[in-house]
Amino acid sequence: MLKRINKDTRNDRLNVYSLIFELSIFWDGQCEVCLKRMKKAVPGFVIHHLEYRVKEKTHKNFFKRLRYYKYLKPIIYKAGDDGTIYSKFAFLCNACHHSIDGPRGLKRRKPANVMRLFLMYLRTNT
Repeated sequence: MLKRINKDTRNDRLNVYSLIFELSIFWDGQCEVCLKRMKKAVPGFVIHHLEYRVKEKTHKNFFKRLRYYKYLKPIIYKAGDDGTIYSKFAFLCNACHHSIDGPRGLKRRKPANVMRLFLMYLRTNT
């Protein structure tokens, strides 16, 4: 039996993908580890916190992903204006993001991508 997706849920997902796509300009729409490109607003990419500031909310503080990204948007734009965005956030595809949370499947990756993954892992302080 197929599970029907609520229309509001579908719209929220589309809005999240659009918001991530909009923010991806700071990273040229490219995953920092495997260099995969986000060419349009589709699932499969995240903005990864490298470091949380004191009293800054995390994704766990939000019930919906859309609300979290709406919260992050002005923070990311402000960080981009300061020129310090690369010390606070990273743009990653889902596969690379999952690899940072718990490295596995590294044998399937190109050596250059493994090196970029480990450099991202060392930069992450969350």
